[in-house]
Amino acid sequence: MAAQSTENIVKEYDASNTSFTYYVIERDADGNATSNKTELNGERVDVVITGTQKVFDGAVGDEDTKAGVIYLNNDNTDYTFTASGLTMAKSDGNNAIEISMDSQDCGEGVVAIYVPSEEYNAITSASDTNLKIMAASTLEVERLGFKYFSIIIGILFVLFITITCVCIKEKSTVDMKTASIGEMFRALVQNDQAMTIVITIVLVNTALYITSNLLIYFFKYDLAGSNWQGNYTLFNTFAGGMQILAMMLLFPLLRKAFTTLKIFYVCVIAEIAGYIVLLTMALSGVTNVFVFFIPGFFIMSGAGILNVVVTVFLANTVDYGEIKNYRRDESVIFSMQTFVVKLASGIAALVASICLTVFNIQESSSTVLDMKALLDKIANSGVLTSIDNSAVVGLRMIMTIGPTIVLVIALLFFKARYILNDEKLQEISMELVMRKSKGEEQ
Repeated sequence: MAAQSTENIVKEYDASNTSFTYYVIERDADGNATSNKTELNGERVDVVITGTQKVFDGAVGDEDTKAGVIYLNNDNTDYTFTASGLTMAKSDGNNAIEISMDSQDCGEGVVAIYVPSEEYNAITSASDTNLKIMAASTLEVERLGFKYFSIIIGILFVLFITITCVCIKEKSTVDMKTASIGEMFRALVQNDQAMTIVITIVLVNTALYITSNLLIYFFKYDLAGSNWQGNYTLFNTFAGGMQILAMMLLFPLLRKAFTTLKIFYVCVIAEIAGYIVLLTMALSGVTNVFVFFIPGFFIMSGAGILNVVVTVFLANTVDYGEIKNYRRDESVIFSMQTFVVKLASGIAALVASICLTVFNIQESSSTVLDMKALLDKIANSGVLTSIDNSAVVGLRMIMTIGPTIVLVIALLFFKARYILNDEKLQEISMELVMRKSKGEEQ
Protein backbone atom coordinates (compact mmCIF):
# COMPACT_ATOMS: atom_id res chain seq x y z
CA MET A 1 0.00 0.00 0.00
CA ALA A 2 2.76 2.44 0.94
CA ALA A 3 4.81 1.50 -2.11
CA GLN A 4 1.97 2.64 -4.36
CA SER A 5 1.46 5.93 -2.53
CA THR A 6 2.22 9.03 -4.58
CA GLU A 7 3.01 10.88 -1.34
CA ASN A 8 6.14 8.84 -0.67
CA ILE A 9 9.48 10.60 -0.93
CA VAL A 10 13.01 9.23 -0.77
CA LYS A 11 15.89 10.82 1.12
CA GLU A 12 19.48 9.62 1.24
CA TYR A 13 21.89 10.28 4.09
CA ASP A 14 25.62 9.58 3.78
CA ALA A 15 28.98 11.14 4.60
CA SER A 16 28.26 14.03 2.25
CA ASN A 17 25.44 15.38 4.40
CA THR A 18 25.44 13.46 7.70
CA SER A 19 27.99 12.40 10.30
CA PHE A 20 26.98 8.95 11.55
CA THR A 21 27.83 7.07 14.73
CA TYR A 22 27.57 3.38 13.75
CA TYR A 23 27.38 0.39 16.12
CA VAL A 24 26.99 -3.33 15.57
CA ILE A 25 25.64 -5.25 18.60
CA GLU A 26 25.68 -9.00 19.14
CA ARG A 27 22.40 -10.78 19.94
CA ASP A 28 22.16 -13.99 21.94
CA ALA A 29 20.15 -17.06 20.96
CA ASP A 30 16.99 -15.54 22.48
CA GLY A 31 17.34 -12.36 20.44
CA ASN A 32 18.50 -10.22 23.37
CA ALA A 33 21.33 -7.74 23.00
CA THR A 34 24.55 -8.76 24.72
CA SER A 35 27.31 -6.56 26.09
CA ASN A 36 29.35 -7.23 22.96
CA LYS A 37 29.19 -4.15 20.76
CA THR A 38 31.60 -2.50 18.37
CA GLU A 39 31.66 1.03 16.99
CA LEU A 40 32.61 1.00 13.32
CA ASN A 41 33.55 3.63 10.78
CA GLY A 42 30.58 5.99 10.55
CA GLU A 43 31.96 7.66 7.43
CA ARG A 44 30.99 4.58 5.44
CA VAL A 45 27.29 4.59 6.32
CA ASP A 46 24.67 5.13 3.62
CA VAL A 47 20.99 5.26 4.66
CA VAL A 48 18.15 5.54 2.14
CA ILE A 49 14.75 6.25 3.72
CA THR A 50 11.41 6.00 1.92
CA GLY A 51 8.26 7.43 3.52
CA THR A 52 5.79 10.29 3.63
CA GLN A 53 6.81 13.78 4.69
CA LYS A 54 5.37 13.02 8.15
CA VAL A 55 8.20 10.54 8.72
CA PHE A 56 10.79 13.24 8.11
CA ASP A 57 8.90 15.83 10.12
CA GLY A 58 9.65 13.66 13.14
CA ALA A 59 7.88 12.97 16.43
CA VAL A 60 6.18 16.33 16.80
CA GLY A 61 4.35 16.60 20.10
CA ASP A 62 5.72 13.39 21.61
CA GLU A 63 6.11 14.10 25.32
CA ASP A 64 9.06 11.68 25.69
CA THR A 65 11.35 13.38 23.20
CA LYS A 66 11.98 16.67 21.49
CA ALA A 67 10.03 17.57 18.36
CA GLY A 68 11.34 16.60 14.95
CA VAL A 69 13.18 13.42 15.89
CA ILE A 70 13.34 10.73 13.21
CA TYR A 71 13.40 7.28 14.79
CA LEU A 72 13.26 4.10 12.71
CA ASN A 73 13.24 0.57 14.12
CA ASN A 74 11.74 -2.87 13.53
CA ASP A 75 8.30 -1.74 14.70
CA ASN A 76 7.82 1.05 12.19
CA THR A 77 10.12 0.17 9.29
CA ASP A 78 10.69 -2.48 6.66
CA TYR A 79 14.37 -2.71 5.73
CA THR A 80 17.34 -4.52 4.29
CA PHE A 81 20.95 -3.74 5.07
CA THR A 82 24.36 -4.74 3.82
CA ALA A 83 27.18 -4.59 6.36
CA SER A 84 30.74 -5.53 5.39
CA GLY A 85 29.39 -7.42 2.39
CA LEU A 86 26.83 -9.37 4.46
CA THR A 87 23.18 -8.71 3.46
CA MET A 88 20.32 -9.18 5.92
CA ALA A 89 16.63 -8.23 5.93
CA LYS A 90 13.89 -7.70 8.48
CA SER A 91 12.12 -10.75 7.07
CA ASP A 92 15.03 -12.93 8.24
CA GLY A 93 13.78 -12.41 11.78
CA ASN A 94 17.18 -12.69 13.44
CA ASN A 95 18.28 -9.06 13.26
CA ALA A 96 17.15 -5.57 14.15
CA ILE A 97 18.02 -1.95 13.41
CA GLU A 98 17.62 1.40 15.10
CA ILE A 99 18.25 4.75 13.42
CA SER A 100 17.89 8.10 15.16
CA MET A 101 18.35 11.66 13.94
CA ASP A 102 17.37 14.73 15.94
CA SER A 103 15.92 16.24 12.77
CA GLN A 104 15.94 15.52 9.05
CA ASP A 105 18.66 18.10 8.41
CA CYS A 106 20.61 18.09 11.69
CA GLY A 107 23.68 16.61 9.99
CA GLU A 108 24.11 13.83 12.56
CA GLY A 109 22.73 10.36 13.10
CA VAL A 110 23.09 7.22 15.21
CA VAL A 111 22.75 3.76 13.69
CA ALA A 112 22.66 0.44 15.56
CA ILE A 113 22.31 -2.97 13.97
CA TYR A 114 21.67 -6.08 16.08
CA VAL A 115 22.87 -9.37 14.58
CA PRO A 116 23.52 -12.97 15.75
CA SER A 117 26.96 -14.04 16.97
CA GLU A 118 28.21 -15.48 13.69
CA GLU A 119 27.25 -12.38 11.72
CA TYR A 120 28.62 -10.13 14.47
CA ASN A 121 32.02 -11.78 14.25
CA ALA A 122 32.01 -11.61 10.46
CA ILE A 123 31.12 -7.90 10.36
CA THR A 124 33.49 -6.78 13.09
CA SER A 125 36.44 -8.76 11.74
CA ALA A 126 36.05 -7.58 8.14
CA SER A 127 38.33 -4.88 6.79
CA ASP A 128 35.43 -3.38 4.85
CA THR A 129 33.04 -1.66 7.32
CA ASN A 130 30.61 -0.19 4.80
CA LEU A 131 26.95 -0.13 5.85
CA LYS A 132 24.08 0.37 3.39
CA ILE A 133 20.51 0.51 4.72
CA MET A 134 17.37 0.62 2.58
CA ALA A 135 14.52 1.57 4.94
CA ALA A 136 10.83 2.05 4.09
CA SER A 137 8.57 3.48 6.78
CA THR A 138 5.42 1.45 7.52
CA LEU A 139 3.73 4.14 9.62
CA GLU A 140 1.42 5.16 6.80
CA VAL A 141 0.52 1.54 6.16
CA GLU A 142 -0.45 1.10 9.83
CA ARG A 143 -2.49 4.33 9.82
CA LEU A 144 -4.45 3.31 6.75
CA GLY A 145 -4.81 -0.24 8.02
CA PHE A 146 -6.31 0.92 11.32
CA LYS A 147 -8.58 3.33 9.46
CA TYR A 148 -10.11 0.69 7.19
CA PHE A 149 -10.19 -1.92 9.94
CA SER A 150 -12.16 0.49 12.15
CA ILE A 151 -14.60 1.20 9.32
CA ILE A 152 -15.16 -2.53 8.76
CA ILE A 153 -15.71 -3.15 12.48
CA GLY A 154 -18.18 -0.24 12.67
CA ILE A 155 -20.20 -1.56 9.72
CA LEU A 156 -20.26 -5.12 11.06
CA PHE A 157 -21.30 -3.89 14.51
CA VAL A 158 -24.28 -1.97 13.16
CA LEU A 159 -25.24 -4.87 10.88
CA PHE A 160 -25.14 -7.54 13.58
CA ILE A 161 -26.91 -5.40 16.18
CA THR A 162 -29.66 -4.70 13.64
CA ILE A 163 -30.03 -8.42 12.92
CA THR A 164 -30.21 -9.13 16.65
CA CYS A 165 -32.90 -6.50 17.31
CA VAL A 166 -35.02 -7.50 14.31
CA CYS A 167 -34.83 -11.26 14.58
CA ILE A 168 -34.89 -11.96 18.31
CA LYS A 169 -38.31 -11.58 19.91
CA GLU A 170 -38.45 -12.28 23.63
CA LYS A 171 -41.76 -13.24 25.16
CA SER A 172 -42.03 -13.31 28.92
CA THR A 173 -43.51 -16.56 30.25
CA VAL A 174 -43.09 -15.76 33.94
CA ASP A 175 -45.28 -13.36 35.86
CA MET A 176 -42.92 -12.17 38.57
CA LYS A 177 -42.74 -8.95 40.54
CA THR A 178 -39.73 -6.85 39.69
CA ALA A 179 -37.38 -6.49 42.64
CA SER A 180 -36.47 -3.05 43.91
CA ILE A 181 -32.87 -1.95 44.37
CA GLY A 182 -33.11 -2.49 48.11
CA GLU A 183 -34.58 -5.96 47.64
CA MET A 184 -31.80 -6.85 45.23
CA PHE A 185 -29.06 -5.94 47.71
CA ARG A 186 -30.88 -7.66 50.57
CA ALA A 187 -31.23 -10.80 48.47
CA LEU A 188 -27.50 -10.81 47.83
CA VAL A 189 -26.45 -10.01 51.40
CA GLN A 190 -28.84 -12.58 52.85
CA ASN A 191 -27.42 -15.25 50.54
CA ASP A 192 -24.24 -16.05 52.43
CA GLN A 193 -23.10 -18.58 49.81
CA ALA A 194 -23.41 -16.03 47.01
CA MET A 195 -21.37 -13.57 49.05
CA THR A 196 -18.75 -16.27 49.63
CA ILE A 197 -18.41 -16.87 45.89
CA VAL A 198 -18.36 -13.14 45.12
CA ILE A 199 -15.50 -12.54 47.55
CA THR A 200 -13.66 -15.61 46.22
CA ILE A 201 -13.99 -14.32 42.65
CA VAL A 202 -12.54 -10.96 43.71
CA LEU A 203 -9.56 -12.67 45.34
CA VAL A 204 -8.67 -15.14 42.57
CA ASN A 205 -9.05 -12.49 39.87
CA THR A 206 -7.06 -9.93 41.85
CA ALA A 207 -4.18 -12.41 42.04
CA LEU A 208 -4.24 -12.97 38.28
CA TYR A 209 -4.59 -9.28 37.40
CA ILE A 210 -1.69 -8.25 39.63
CA THR A 211 0.50 -10.54 37.58
CA SER A 212 -0.90 -9.45 34.22
CA ASN A 213 -0.51 -5.75 35.10
CA LEU A 214 3.13 -6.18 36.12
CA LEU A 215 4.11 -8.75 33.50
CA ILE A 216 5.23 -6.19 30.92
CA TYR A 217 7.64 -4.64 33.43
CA PHE A 218 8.98 -8.08 34.33
CA PHE A 219 9.87 -8.72 30.69
CA LYS A 220 11.19 -5.19 30.17
CA TYR A 221 13.37 -4.81 33.28
CA ASP A 222 14.02 -8.33 34.58
CA LEU A 223 14.39 -10.47 31.47
CA ALA A 224 15.25 -7.30 29.51
CA GLY A 225 17.13 -7.47 26.21
CA SER A 226 16.35 -5.76 22.93
CA ASN A 227 13.79 -8.46 22.11
CA TRP A 228 11.82 -8.15 25.35
CA GLN A 229 8.73 -6.87 23.52
CA GLY A 230 8.69 -9.89 21.21
CA ASN A 231 9.12 -12.24 24.17
CA TYR A 232 6.34 -10.46 26.05
CA THR A 233 3.98 -10.79 23.08
CA LEU A 234 4.88 -14.45 22.63
CA PHE A 235 4.26 -15.24 26.30
CA ASN A 236 0.95 -13.36 26.30
CA THR A 237 -0.18 -15.30 23.23
CA PHE A 238 0.68 -18.58 24.93
CA ALA A 239 -1.01 -17.53 28.18
CA GLY A 240 -4.23 -16.46 26.45
CA GLY A 241 -4.29 -19.67 24.43
CA MET A 242 -3.86 -21.78 27.55
CA GLN A 243 -6.78 -20.06 29.27
CA ILE A 244 -9.06 -20.81 26.34
CA LEU A 245 -7.88 -24.40 25.90
CA ALA A 246 -8.19 -25.04 29.64
CA MET A 247 -11.82 -23.93 29.62
CA MET A 248 -12.66 -25.91 26.49
CA LEU A 249 -10.61 -29.09 26.98
CA LEU A 250 -9.07 -29.48 30.44
CA PHE A 251 -12.20 -28.71 32.45
CA PRO A 252 -14.37 -31.37 30.75
CA LEU A 253 -11.58 -33.91 31.24
CA LEU A 254 -11.13 -33.06 34.92
CA ARG A 255 -14.90 -33.11 35.47
CA LYS A 256 -14.97 -36.79 34.49
CA ALA A 257 -12.63 -37.65 37.36
CA PHE A 258 -13.28 -35.00 40.04
CA THR A 259 -16.11 -33.04 41.56
CA THR A 260 -16.30 -29.33 40.87
CA LEU A 261 -15.12 -28.61 44.43
CA LYS A 262 -12.00 -30.72 43.98
CA ILE A 263 -11.29 -29.06 40.64
CA PHE A 264 -11.42 -25.66 42.38
CA TYR A 265 -8.83 -26.74 44.93
CA VAL A 266 -6.62 -28.34 42.26
CA CYS A 267 -6.66 -25.16 40.15
CA VAL A 268 -5.86 -22.83 43.04
CA ILE A 269 -3.00 -25.06 44.17
CA ALA A 270 -1.76 -25.29 40.57
CA GLU A 271 -1.67 -21.48 40.35
CA ILE A 272 0.22 -21.23 43.63
CA ALA A 273 2.73 -23.82 42.40
CA GLY A 274 3.10 -21.87 39.15
CA TYR A 275 3.92 -18.67 41.02
CA ILE A 276 6.52 -20.46 43.15
CA VAL A 277 8.16 -21.92 40.03
CA LEU A 278 8.06 -18.49 38.35
CA LEU A 279 9.80 -16.84 41.31
CA THR A 280 12.40 -19.63 41.50
CA MET A 281 13.20 -19.27 37.80
CA ALA A 282 13.46 -15.48 38.04
CA LEU A 283 15.80 -15.68 41.03
CA SER A 284 17.96 -18.29 39.30
CA GLY A 285 18.52 -16.03 36.30
CA VAL A 286 16.51 -17.89 33.65
CA THR A 287 15.97 -15.69 30.57
CA ASN A 288 14.63 -18.09 27.93
CA VAL A 289 10.99 -17.16 27.36
CA PHE A 290 10.04 -20.73 26.41
CA VAL A 291 11.09 -22.00 29.83
CA PHE A 292 8.63 -19.54 31.38
CA PHE A 293 5.86 -21.38 29.56
CA ILE A 294 6.05 -23.99 32.36
CA PRO A 295 4.79 -21.73 35.19
CA GLY A 296 2.63 -19.94 32.63
CA PHE A 297 0.84 -23.22 31.91
CA PHE A 298 -0.05 -23.82 35.57
CA ILE A 299 -1.08 -20.22 36.27
CA MET A 300 -3.11 -19.56 33.14
CA SER A 301 -4.69 -23.02 32.90
CA GLY A 302 -5.76 -22.77 36.52
CA ALA A 303 -7.17 -19.29 35.94
CA GLY A 304 -9.07 -20.43 32.85
CA ILE A 305 -10.71 -23.37 34.61
CA LEU A 306 -11.54 -21.22 37.65
CA ASN A 307 -13.53 -18.91 35.38
CA VAL A 308 -15.79 -21.86 34.60
CA VAL A 309 -15.87 -23.27 38.12
CA VAL A 310 -16.90 -20.05 39.87
CA THR A 311 -19.73 -19.61 37.36
CA VAL A 312 -20.98 -23.08 38.30
CA PHE A 313 -20.73 -22.15 41.98
CA LEU A 314 -22.72 -18.96 41.35
CA ALA A 315 -25.46 -21.02 39.69
CA ASN A 316 -25.58 -23.26 42.76
CA THR A 317 -26.17 -20.27 45.02
CA VAL A 318 -29.34 -19.40 43.11
CA ASP A 319 -31.13 -22.51 44.37
CA TYR A 320 -29.68 -21.94 47.83
CA GLY A 321 -31.03 -18.38 47.82
CA GLU A 322 -34.47 -19.60 46.80
CA ILE A 323 -34.53 -21.98 49.75
CA LYS A 324 -33.43 -19.26 52.14
CA ASN A 325 -35.20 -16.16 50.77
CA TYR A 326 -38.20 -17.71 48.97
CA ARG A 327 -37.35 -16.06 45.64
CA ARG A 328 -34.98 -16.77 42.74
CA ASP A 329 -32.50 -13.98 42.07
CA GLU A 330 -30.56 -15.17 39.04
CA SER A 331 -30.23 -11.69 37.58
CA VAL A 332 -28.88 -10.20 40.80
CA ILE A 333 -26.40 -12.99 41.45
CA PHE A 334 -25.07 -13.38 37.93
CA SER A 335 -24.75 -9.63 37.40
CA MET A 336 -22.38 -9.59 40.35
CA GLN A 337 -19.84 -11.68 38.42
CA THR A 338 -19.14 -8.87 35.96
CA PHE A 339 -19.05 -6.30 38.75
CA VAL A 340 -16.59 -8.18 40.94
CA VAL A 341 -14.28 -8.91 38.00
CA LYS A 342 -14.11 -5.17 37.36
CA LEU A 343 -13.55 -4.61 41.08
CA ALA A 344 -10.67 -7.10 41.05
CA SER A 345 -9.20 -5.33 38.03
CA GLY A 346 -9.31 -2.01 39.87
CA ILE A 347 -7.70 -3.44 43.01
CA ALA A 348 -4.93 -5.04 40.95
CA ALA A 349 -4.32 -1.80 39.06
CA LEU A 350 -3.97 0.00 42.41
CA VAL A 351 -1.47 -2.59 43.66
CA ALA A 352 0.51 -2.34 40.42
CA SER A 353 0.56 1.47 40.59
CA ILE A 354 1.81 1.38 44.18
CA CYS A 355 4.50 -1.12 43.17
CA LEU A 356 5.68 1.08 40.28
CA THR A 357 5.72 4.16 42.50
CA VAL A 358 7.51 2.56 45.45
CA PHE A 359 10.21 0.99 43.28
CA ASN A 360 10.44 3.97 40.92
CA ILE A 361 9.73 1.91 37.82
CA GLN A 362 8.78 3.75 34.64
CA GLU A 363 5.39 2.83 33.26
CA SER A 364 6.44 2.83 29.61
CA SER A 365 9.38 3.23 27.34
CA SER A 366 9.74 6.22 25.05
CA THR A 367 8.23 5.25 21.75
CA VAL A 368 10.66 7.60 20.00
CA LEU A 369 14.35 7.83 20.87
CA ASP A 370 16.48 10.83 20.05
CA MET A 371 20.19 10.37 19.40
CA LYS A 372 21.24 10.67 23.03
CA ALA A 373 18.58 8.19 24.19
CA LEU A 374 19.63 5.68 21.55
CA LEU A 375 23.29 6.04 22.53
CA ASP A 376 22.32 5.46 26.17
CA LYS A 377 20.36 2.37 25.16
CA ILE A 378 23.32 0.98 23.22
CA ALA A 379 25.62 1.63 26.17
CA ASN A 380 23.19 -0.28 28.40
CA SER A 381 23.22 -3.47 26.29
CA GLY A 382 19.99 -2.75 24.47
CA VAL A 383 17.90 -1.90 27.54
CA LEU A 384 16.27 1.50 27.30
CA THR A 385 16.18 2.24 31.00
CA SER A 386 17.84 0.35 33.81
CA ILE A 387 16.50 0.17 37.36
CA ASP A 388 18.12 -0.68 40.66
CA ASN A 389 18.53 -4.35 41.53
CA SER A 390 16.38 -3.80 44.62
CA ALA A 391 13.56 -2.60 42.37
CA VAL A 392 13.91 -5.74 40.22
CA VAL A 393 13.68 -7.93 43.33
CA GLY A 394 10.69 -5.96 44.57
CA LEU A 395 8.96 -6.34 41.23
CA ARG A 396 9.50 -10.11 41.33
CA MET A 397 8.11 -10.36 44.85
CA ILE A 398 4.99 -8.28 44.20
CA MET A 399 4.29 -10.17 40.98
CA THR A 400 4.68 -13.65 42.52
CA ILE A 401 4.50 -13.60 46.32
CA GLY A 402 1.63 -11.09 46.29
CA PRO A 403 -0.71 -13.23 44.16
CA THR A 404 0.35 -16.34 46.09
CA ILE A 405 -0.75 -14.76 49.38
CA VAL A 406 -4.04 -13.64 47.84
CA LEU A 407 -4.71 -17.14 46.49
CA VAL A 408 -3.96 -18.74 49.86
CA ILE A 409 -6.45 -16.36 51.49
CA ALA A 410 -9.03 -17.23 48.82
CA LEU A 411 -8.47 -20.95 49.38
CA LEU A 412 -8.82 -20.75 53.16
CA PHE A 413 -11.83 -18.41 52.99
CA PHE A 414 -13.63 -20.58 50.46
CA LYS A 415 -12.93 -23.78 52.38
CA ALA A 416 -14.26 -22.26 55.61
CA ARG A 417 -17.43 -20.70 54.17
CA TYR A 418 -18.65 -22.67 51.14
CA ILE A 419 -21.03 -25.51 52.07
CA LEU A 420 -22.73 -26.35 48.76
CA ASN A 421 -21.20 -29.75 48.08
CA ASP A 422 -22.97 -32.36 45.94
CA GLU A 423 -24.92 -33.80 48.88
CA LYS A 424 -26.12 -30.36 49.99
CA LEU A 425 -27.15 -29.44 46.45
CA GLN A 426 -29.12 -32.69 46.13
CA GLU A 427 -30.88 -31.90 49.40
CA ILE A 428 -31.74 -28.38 48.19
CA SER A 429 -33.03 -29.72 44.89
CA MET A 430 -35.33 -32.18 46.62
CA GLU A 431 -36.68 -29.48 48.93
CA LEU A 432 -37.43 -27.18 45.99
CA VAL A 433 -39.31 -29.99 44.25
CA MET A 434 -41.34 -30.56 47.40
CA ARG A 435 -42.15 -26.85 47.69
CA LYS A 436 -43.28 -26.75 44.07
CA SER A 437 -45.51 -29.79 44.58
CA LYS A 438 -47.13 -28.26 47.66
CA GLY A 439 -47.67 -25.00 45.80
CA GLU A 440 -49.42 -26.76 42.92
CA GLU A 441 -51.66 -28.67 45.33
CA GLN A 442 -52.66 -25.46 47.05
